[in-house]
Amino acid sequence: MLKDTFFSITETADRENGCTCRLALNANHPIFQAHFAGNPIMPGACIVQLIKELASVFYNRDMFVCSVKNMKFLHVINPLETPEIAANLSFTIQDNGQIAVSTVLYLDDKIFSKSTMGLRV
Repeated sequence: MLKDTFFSITETADRENGCTCRLALNANHPIFQAHFAGNPIMPGACIVQLIKELASVFYNRDMFVCSVKNMKFLHVINPLETPEIAANLSFTIQDNGQIAVSTVLYLDDKIFSKSTMGLRV
């Protein structure tokens, strides 16, 4: 839903138990215009959706968020100041069939958010 309009994947690299993605953010997207005009900040709900969509691309199937175990917002993501970010995703298959995804959104040494979510196919 947000992929290719709100953000686009510019580069991916698979790694053991996960992947790293470079993302370009669309500062002109209506969500950024509304949150907040003149000072766009990525909403937390969009971060959750972005992670879900990246996991769906990695597994090549639609994923659904079952739980958000922790979500830390360390710095705001303003697409005017930071038009590109990176996402480091690590996946673990749980006994209950869920896929736990631990994600760090960052650019260089600046970490924007850290999270652990439970996803299901």
